[in-house]
Amino acid sequence: MKKIIITFLVLSCLLISLPLASSCADSDSPIRIHIRANSDGAEDQAVKFIVRDEVVDYISTLLSGVKGRAEAYNRLAIGLGKIEKTASKKLSDCGFGYGAKARLAYEYFPDRDYGEMSYPAGYYDALIVELGSGKGGNWWCVAYPPLCFYGNQAEEFEYSSIIAEILGL
Repeated sequence: MKKIIITFLVLSCLLISLPLASSCADSDSPIRIHIRANSDGAEDQAVKFIVRDEVVDYISTLLSGVKGRAEAYNRLAIGLGKIEKTASKKLSDCGFGYGAKARLAYEYFPDRDYGEMSYPAGYYDALIVELGSGKGGNWWCVAYPPLCFYGNQAEEFEYSSIIAEILGL
């Protein structure tokens, strides 16, 4: 019995330290965000942007005042449950019967330009938010440094309003 308890404690410590180990791997590497829609259907794609706005609002508060990448990664790791609840609640509020799952992963992203910043294709730590099956078209950006949070707000709000009209909100 003692052996089982010690093995359990060692494995628990290893699992808890994984997010910390990943965040320390490359202190200059950005942390991406990837929100995957349930399907490519018009309603699933439209609600993806509504959920995105809620998730980005929460993440911008969560990451406010971070002093580096490791701190940002750890705050995201701690906030995964709240991120998932935020996305699931917005889906429910919009009348969708499926929920959301949030996790941190190390995944491949294609080349991407964000205004003056360019990120080459490659593997990055990322916050993954899957809506329902997560099999539809997706949206991605950068959580740290916070490039998603300061875009052209006029375009974002106009697009969100069109989406709300499609969904009858």
